[in-house]
Amino acid sequence: MKALVTGGSGFLGRYIVQELVKQQIETIAYDVCDPSGMIPAEGNVRSPCTYVKGDVLDCEQITEAMQGCDLVFHTAAIADIEAARNNPLSTLEINILGTAKCLESAKQAGVKRFVYASSVYAAGNKGSIYRISKQTGESLCKTYHEEYGLDCTIMRYGSLYGSESNPWNPIYRICKSIMTTGEFTYNSSPDSIREYIHIKDAARETVRIAADPAFANKSVMITGHQRIKIRELFFMIQEIIGKEVKISYKPSENRFHYVMTPYSFEADVPMRVNLSTYVDISEGLLDCLRAIRQEMNPNDTDNE
Repeated sequence: MKALVTGGSGFLGRYIVQELVKQQIETIAYDVCDPSGMIPAEGNVRSPCTYVKGDVLDCEQITEAMQGCDLVFHTAAIADIEAARNNPLSTLEINILGTAKCLESAKQAGVKRFVYASSVYAAGNKGSIYRISKQTGESLCKTYHEEYGLDCTIMRYGSLYGSESNPWNPIYRICKSIMTTGEFTYNSSPDSIREYIHIKDAARETVRIAADPAFANKSVMITGHQRIKIRELFFMIQEIIGKEVKISYKPSENRFHYVMTPYSFEADVPMRVNLSTYVDISEGLLDCLRAIRQEMNPNDTDNE
């Protein structure tokens, strides 16, 4: 089996690549950015992974890279809601046109399954330009299956978190701010509920689902099992670091993020995956806090 991961050096893409390599699946990490340190040095015959520098907007280049691939995991996107709002045209170009070009390339290359990284925001009316881009991406996947027979699986991810995340990742921003300033301002209600899922769990389940024929041409929702209010999350972090933190809430500023649920009525109801094993939120937070401490004090041997 051979797989290609667009956005292979990004947060989700990097962990999917690592999971594929762990399972000894020949893998191509396709990205405009070099996934430095992630892929073993060239010449290591035990590593089934290679890096191809490329843009999802270059149809010819990505079609060539997909040759011989059984699976394509399309994770490349502008995924930060605020960045998407501030750069609508770039977001629509990368998230929609980029997805269309990847689908076309997968069709031409004879790929057996196209796995699309979507979001729970695609199910509701929050999320601004980002939501629109993901809804359109899902529609493109369904149309490519209906019109051209390309098998697709749509993965709607909940709130992903873990070490080595993007700077705008909510859990990273919360932990970084608390570790550096001892305070954080949350632009929503303290009763906002999230189902955080650790990135390792998400990557493992994504690879499993991609290889399962039962999930061909299905929409799958993958979120954490532990529903937690934001106020409880902050209390948990406070308990872990062992000191009081100052939290401020500004519910009036919440216009683009959901509070209780991202869902609105829709005919297409996704399948929900139940994780048999998962990283507990407290352990996941501890891991994130340790990583941030190491990032802040790289020469501190006590961090090892």
